[in-house]
Amino acid sequence: MIEVQGYTILGQIGKGGMATVYRARQVLLDREVALKVMSPQLATDPIYAQRFLQEARMLAALNHPNIVQVFDIGETPSGLNYFSMQLLTGGDFGSRLADGMSEAELVRVLASVAQALSFAHARGYVHRDVTPANILFDSHDQPVLTDFGIARALANTSRITSAGLSIGTSQYMSPEQARGVEVDHRSDIYSLGVLTYEAVVGHPPFEGDDGFAVAFSHVHDPVPRLPPEAARWQPLIDRAMAKDPDGRFPDCAAFIEALADTAPDEFKDAVGPVAPVVAPPPGKPRAPRDASARERDGAAGVKSGEPAAAPAPAASAPAASSSPAAAGPAARSSAGSGSPPRPQQDEALPARWIPIALAAGAVVCGVLLALGIWQWMGGEESSAPATASTRDASGKAPTSAAPAPVRPAPASQPGPGGIEEAEQVELIDPLAAAEQGEPIPEHTVQDPIAQLLAMAAANIRAQRYTTPPVTNALDRYKLALLIEPGNADAQQGIARVASIYLEIANGLDRDADLQAWLDHLAKAEQVAAESPAAREIAASVASMRKAYLDQLLDQARAAISNWDREAALAALDRAEKVSPGDGAIASSRRIAQRVGTVGYVFRDGQNLPEMVVVGQRLALSRSEITVAEYKRYWSASGKRRFGSSLPSCRNREGPTLFSRRNFENPDIPQDDSHPVVCLSYPMAEHFAAWVAERSGKPYRLPRADELAGFVDDAMDCRSNIRDQSFARSYSSRGGASCDDGHAATAPVRSFPAVAPGLFDVNGNVSEWTSDCADNRCSDRIVIGRSFELESGRASRRGFPADTASNTIGLRLALELPARGSTAP
Repeated sequence: MIEVQGYTILGQIGKGGMATVYRARQVLLDREVALKVMSPQLATDPIYAQRFLQEARMLAALNHPNIVQVFDIGETPSGLNYFSMQLLTGGDFGSRLADGMSEAELVRVLASVAQALSFAHARGYVHRDVTPANILFDSHDQPVLTDFGIARALANTSRITSAGLSIGTSQYMSPEQARGVEVDHRSDIYSLGVLTYEAVVGHPPFEGDDGFAVAFSHVHDPVPRLPPEAARWQPLIDRAMAKDPDGRFPDCAAFIEALADTAPDEFKDAVGPVAPVVAPPPGKPRAPRDASARERDGAAGVKSGEPAAAPAPAASAPAASSSPAAAGPAARSSAGSGSPPRPQQDEALPARWIPIALAAGAVVCGVLLALGIWQWMGGEESSAPATASTRDASGKAPTSAAPAPVRPAPASQPGPGGIEEAEQVELIDPLAAAEQGEPIPEHTVQDPIAQLLAMAAANIRAQRYTTPPVTNALDRYKLALLIEPGNADAQQGIARVASIYLEIANGLDRDADLQAWLDHLAKAEQVAAESPAAREIAASVASMRKAYLDQLLDQARAAISNWDREAALAALDRAEKVSPGDGAIASSRRIAQRVGTVGYVFRDGQNLPEMVVVGQRLALSRSEITVAEYKRYWSASGKRRFGSSLPSCRNREGPTLFSRRNFENPDIPQDDSHPVVCLSYPMAEHFAAWVAERSGKPYRLPRADELAGFVDDAMDCRSNIRDQSFARSYSSRGGASCDDGHAATAPVRSFPAVAPGLFDVNGNVSEWTSDCADNRCSDRIVIGRSFELESGRASRRGFPADTASNTIGLRLALELPARGSTAP
């Protein structure tokens, strides 16, 4: 245990990055105090030593019964600075609010805190952290304002640091403090309004998931309305919490007057006449307290600004203060004019300091507040307060004990996840520099952006990219951009986080764990959206998704082509996860779901005939084979097989005579879209064999019964048969009375299809089948009427297999496998 001359150490109260607070007994005066001793690690640095002493002298200068007192400043035998402070054992305001309190007690506390703030404001200090946890009670039940560790002093020594500081608490922060602009005493008045609201309603006016959300509400959201039973408090709260400082009470005295008007009976009973605090005379220096103040009476100890550990064992109550304001309500009422007079705000600073103070505030305030936001977001630890109520002998905390305050993790301790995070930022007091004749530095704080970037880099090394909330690389880069929009390093840092997720995705087996791959891509895309520097990452994510989507669609199409319905649907299910709602997926799914069903249309290769399923195990080409389709076959194979032995081609099934007709010159008007004619049975059969070879599937000519079921004589003028156009062209009699406009063949699909999607089975040309018309198979059966046949003429007849006609063409058939077997 550390040794401090003149003190007996009773135990440790708490420990922070800058100092350790002990419960101690001051031997000479036989009183218990809170003893704050500077950390040995920082003692060798004159900057931190000066900062430590400055805090003590600032508190010593604020001698008020409702402000925590400093008794002694000194140095340990080992060269460590220390100061002793008032020990407060009555719990904190937050605990009392949780237990419930009367309006009279609320008025008493608010008036006392306002008096303390008025006193501090008159001496050039803005507290900036007025919260229920920083209002403690002494052994006489008097409210005491504590934790001036982040108070803005317009006249103090040359340097301070942020070790152990909390730059405001978001739920009680004024709008200007949240924005990071300069604040004055009216910022504390805003916090008084927040305290009042919480005391009346039971919770702060603005709450949220994080400090940013709460700070945003303070800046932008109106003050919430009170319930009807508490409506009389609304005017006081509205004015205290005005967004514009000019709309607030001009000083704490005005707040107290409004408090008396709001609850006059409670104010009179709880407070009695309250006199203001007088500011020091202009120009008179405020001498800091030192060791000569050790004889001052009063209770010992303090609530430290450092993170606290468990409190020490209970001790005897300190002696009562001799000040009338420190007594109970009755004593204060009898004190009468013995109370100090009201402060004069225009005497708060000597006139010669005002220009310097303004310059100093403008430089320091914004950076301090930005740093404060960073500290809220930088990870927090909970510990017992340095000046909370003490525990009893059983180790249980009394019900009035203060809740453990939340403070940033000490600089010497690793943050969450074991990362060593820099928390100490040196602040330079520009006022002191100006008074010493030195130029005011441009940067009064070690750049918080640099601190955030360093911590974000540490988060990346610890693989804390976007989690846990707040204390991760992405959130710290975003906070840096909030403080300095457009910061290139922060932008690049966000791009780096996005690229990490992309790298992780690239290392995954997407086929084995598609969801993990997609999750990392989505995270990369989400992070990339936060920074323009990550546009290439976002583009890479989109490209990877599209490439995999195309691959899955190709797999589905291949499965459809192989009649593997289940494989096709499985590939499409994966594709849907990659690109939900994609139109190409929906289209392919409709096709896959119909694979093998009647009416399903498919094609087994480029430039091969389009087929349609017409029965459980049969598909037919949707239309008759066209001139263009036959020409492709002829060039590839047919010419070598039949080029020197083309059969004679009859004209409208009449005698051949000395015909030179062939499929390229059928003696009727045709183009590539018309059905091919002038084919013998072997020429039709060889075409089917060629298609089978190209597709790898058993294509053939259909049997007569497979076609006959689709022939319907009633189609007449809805198919190309012998009609008035034919009669005019060939000077013939008879035929249908209708006129379809085609004397000979028409382009395929010129007339309506019959179910389940076949064209031209009732007209245009007759079609070869594989059935024999006689025992020798010298004749083959042709099915369907042609442009030359009238309605009622037989649609089934024999025709010489080695002969051709310009009225006969062909259609293909494909026998399908049974369901569940391999593709045809």
